[in-house]
Amino acid sequence: MESPDKISTTEQKIKGLEQELNDLRQGLTLISDYYRDLERISRQQDAVEAVDEIVAKPLVDDDLEFESIWRFHEDVLVPDPSSRITVAAMYEAFVRYCQKNGRDVMEEESFSFVFAHIENPAPVLDRGEWTGYRLRSGSC
Repeated sequence: MESPDKISTTEQKIKGLEQELNDLRQGLTLISDYYRDLERISRQQDAVEAVDEIVAKPLVDDDLEFESIWRFHEDVLVPDPSSRITVAAMYEAFVRYCQKNGRDVMEEESFSFVFAHIENPAPVLDRGEWTGYRLRSGSC
């Protein structure tokens, strides 16, 4: 028969091993929870990036395009009800303005569409010419 000291030591070792096993299980649970959270956050981040790419970026691009036209309107054009400028000349002035100021240039069709909606005063497109504005001297 084994001595009581040896049994007590063995029982203590078993209890110690059981405690270590319990600690390892708790650690594994924490790590599993952490990786689940990372996976969930990663999916959320992917979704946010997808929304940014699909929804937000085009809106920002549209705002930048409008801002370019508005700045061109403010910096280069002078309201003049009797002035006429061809569509091509107006667009060329816009392109030069954008290049000079480091702005992206949009297509002529997009420019004309947005420019037609400027107000105070609203430009009028008539037979290939814009009426209501002239280019500021030395602006482009």
